[in-house]
Amino acid sequence: MTGVAYSTRRFKFAAGHHYRVDGWSDADNDRVFGRLTVPHGHNYIVDVTVRGAIDADTGMVIDLAELKRIVGETVVERFDHADLNQDPAFRGRVPTTENLAITIWDLLAPKLGAELLWQVRVW
Repeated sequence: MTGVAYSTRRFKFAAGHHYRVDGWSDADNDRVFGRLTVPHGHNYIVDVTVRGAIDADTGMVIDLAELKRIVGETVVERFDHADLNQDPAFRGRVPTTENLAITIWDLLAPKLGAELLWQVRVW
């Protein structure tokens, strides 16, 4: 079996955050972020897509149980019911959905390999 395949798995966690740029005044933060300056939470959905050659013996790009374990240990356990503003990954960064996606990528790439990790989507 040859070829390239994509496989996506969905993960969920709940976390809180608020938007604030520390170097800005309260008025500037309120003007730019509005109600998002108040601590609040979300039920996040994260889709992790891997891409790679299909192994001729196993028929898989990756063992999906292994993907589930890696994402569970690396992302879900770290962020579930956490205040994202308190996580070291967001020190000096606003915990936006975009920055969360980048952070998840940065956490997973060393464990999965940048050649296997294809996409991280945060909803």
